[in-house]
Amino acid sequence: MTMSRLWRSTLVVTGVSVAAALAGCGGGGGGDDDAPRAGTQAPPQCADTGTCPAQGPVTIGGPPGSLCPAALDYGTTFTGGSGAGELVRLRFDTAARTYELEIIESPVPKQPGSVSPTRAGVTFTGTFANLTSLPTAEQNRCAVALQTATASDGVSQANIDSAKPPVIFLGNGVAGGGIPGATISYPGVLGLGAIPATTFPFYPVLAFAQTETNFTRVAGTYNLLGYHQVPSGGTLTASSHFTPATAQATETLNADGSCTTASGSCVSTGNNWKLRSADGAFESSNADGSRRYPSFHNQAITANNASRAKGLMVVGKLDGALVPLLVRTGYAQISLLPLTVNVDDESGLALMAPATMLASGRLDGGYIGSGSDFAYTASLVKGARVDLLDPMTMNQTGGFQLDFTQAAAGMLNTTDNSGTTGALIASGRVFSHLSGSGGANPTFRVGVLAAP
Repeated sequence: MTMSRLWRSTLVVTGVSVAAALAGCGGGGGGDDDAPRAGTQAPPQCADTGTCPAQGPVTIGGPPGSLCPAALDYGTTFTGGSGAGELVRLRFDTAARTYELEIIESPVPKQPGSVSPTRAGVTFTGTFANLTSLPTAEQNRCAVALQTATASDGVSQANIDSAKPPVIFLGNGVAGGGIPGATISYPGVLGLGAIPATTFPFYPVLAFAQTETNFTRVAGTYNLLGYHQVPSGGTLTASSHFTPATAQATETLNADGSCTTASGSCVSTGNNWKLRSADGAFESSNADGSRRYPSFHNQAITANNASRAKGLMVVGKLDGALVPLLVRTGYAQISLLPLTVNVDDESGLALMAPATMLASGRLDGGYIGSGSDFAYTASLVKGARVDLLDPMTMNQTGGFQLDFTQAAAGMLNTTDNSGTTGALIASGRVFSHLSGSGGANPTFRVGVLAAP
């Protein structure tokens, strides 16, 4: 039996949504990440030889239940962030099969060929259809593909490819997956600052049905993993664009909204976090020109206190845990009369998790989400092994191993079969994984527990 057929049949027979079922099989995942090193022969997997031991259903947190509510209407709001650096709110009406996507803050221009105005303040409405390709009826019921997007201003862009539409997975108080993307381009000014046209089919998104608005409850020491992109490349004469920038840190958030760290400066906080009254998010901005919001990249066109880039934090409440999601919303304003160049366009997401030890087995289960590689990924965790699959086909796409020794509490080192290293943090049914952060093409993924 092939690996993909074994996964599919196991998932359907046990009724477990994306659960880890091959714990007895040795080695890592399949796919490109599992190519054997030169001069060695990869050992056979139990799925290839038919010798996998019998597996029972994996249970997580009690007996199986509904992955998502039986019905949703616009009275339920999911608040979170997109990989484009947007603060968003999502609502669904499962009876009418319609949705609302409210873009509260955004660096994404309304139209290609410009840097501003952005689609901040725009609400997209449209229809959705449930998926039919996932292994179980419950998964299909809780996964929606966005079909249309109409902008409230009539002009803002929201790309939807009917062949590969944005998909949002609903479950356990979280909406995660992808929202409509956009095309980013700019002709430059007098030949400077040009950005080649690049189309993003969707932007990864993570949003929570319940959020914490009292920062004194958020205070604590956290690990942070994050991924940003810099469309400008950081200079007016950049030879490459959409430069990735990553961060891995341990920081302490204080009750007054400030941040401290054992060495250097915090990457999570500029000015103290302040609650925004309109949407329940926290903001660390440079509105008073006193302290630029931190960046991951070492270059910016406007790197001083003139920058208007801002940080936004949504603190999800999941399974008794608080999950801080950080959004960096870049800023770009260029004009000739009067001459104005204020560009700090680095944007993206970071996740924080408590800096406390994680025991082997604590993360076991099936997760689903998306990442900086613009792919939807199911992650199956069993002990120190993580297998990655395409949730649409259940074909295995890769895998990596977890190291639970934790030189920094709660920060797990990871290694895939190609030798690429990374780090993983987890809290409240959510994990983030940053792989290859020192290379040219790092990957950042967020996964949410998806076991009914």
